[in-house]
Amino acid sequence: MAMSTGELLRVEGGDLGPLQAGREALELHIRPLTVFIGEQGTGKSLLSQLLYFFRDAEYLLARYGGQSDPDTAVRAVVEGIRSGDSTNRALASFLKPGEVARISYIQGAALASERRRVISIRQKNRKISPLKPFNQEVEDWLRAWFADPSQRPQFAQALFIPAERSFFSRFVNTDPGMLGHKVLPLTMREFSRALTEAGRIFQEWQRVGGTMPSQVRVIEGIVEPALRGKVRYSQLGRFAGRWQWIPEGTEQPIEIEMASSGQMEAWPLVLVAQTLWGLPEPARPVYLHLEEPETHLHPAAQRALVKILAYLVNQGFHVTLTTHSLTVLYVLNNLMLASELKTGDNQPFLKPEVPAPELRLAPAQVEAYFFARDGRVRSLLDREEGFISEAELGRVGEELSYEMNLIGALRWQLQQAADNAGG
Repeated sequence: MAMSTGELLRVEGGDLGPLQAGREALELHIRPLTVFIGEQGTGKSLLSQLLYFFRDAEYLLARYGGQSDPDTAVRAVVEGIRSGDSTNRALASFLKPGEVARISYIQGAALASERRRVISIRQKNRKISPLKPFNQEVEDWLRAWFADPSQRPQFAQALFIPAERSFFSRFVNTDPGMLGHKVLPLTMREFSRALTEAGRIFQEWQRVGGTMPSQVRVIEGIVEPALRGKVRYSQLGRFAGRWQWIPEGTEQPIEIEMASSGQMEAWPLVLVAQTLWGLPEPARPVYLHLEEPETHLHPAAQRALVKILAYLVNQGFHVTLTTHSLTVLYVLNNLMLASELKTGDNQPFLKPEVPAPELRLAPAQVEAYFFARDGRVRSLLDREEGFISEAELGRVGEELSYEMNLIGALRWQLQQAADNAGG
């Protein structure tokens, strides 16, 4: 079972969009399951994207950096992650005039002394530059690839699963070329590539029949009842070469773009998660970044997807996710609390009504950060209790409850006034 990954992400020197790092550096310790929580526009996705770049910089630069100098290559990739190949958008627009932000990714046991990859973003000239020793690392990569293109890494170490997952359902059958268009962010193009490979693996499993790895069956058992159906790739008949959805309780397929919004949103994530075990280990991404697993989903389906993420963490993957969902936090807290259910001989306590041992999360595996409106970021995880505070996401519910009570009191007062006037 994986524990701390020894990763740290730091922003300092300038306020990066909504993130206030001009006076005091923001530091985020990354664990096997790290959750970013907050309102819209507070910087959650931005930091997840930067972490994604640092984790898989060599692969991303090899694919999208071109044969240029380190500064140009790094800027092309970092900005491409957010906006594709558009040239009129700059990450530096997030900075105040004259500011220079530094973003550092530190990995390893000696966090205080090891600084592996650092970039600076300058507002004045819009430059994004790798700093020592990262600039030398990038220069060495570019030189080696120019001399021998076969040295370019073939496999991604990280996969970013974007929030726009229903986009893939809309085009995977009707216009698959759209999924690789250069105007799309690199995250979406890379996820399209991963989905294509997942489809190939899934089709192979369908052909040979009954040879799916056990992990695939575990995920299937968790998610199918919640999504009320499953995906299938048709190889024969009028639907040949198209992805379909098989609703629960029937073998009557419908085209995937006719499924419900939640089903269209969820199946690409589920398919990619299952087919990770169809990849040879060197080709299997270790780091998974997921935006808003709750999108378009009923709480029961949200619970199923979070359990899948916990299962992936316990299988050795590292998951970073953004969320606005209280349900997601409820599930994570229950999985952490369940990790303490032990028998007298320190074996997992088993009961059908509680999460299975392979889904339980030790608090040491988890971190949760709240991105506040004032640009600060703080941990919500109480390590002694092993519990993520639900107060921030629950505040709107409390406000609505207060509002309902106030409305009820005012209705009563108005009714009393009307009764007195009529009496």
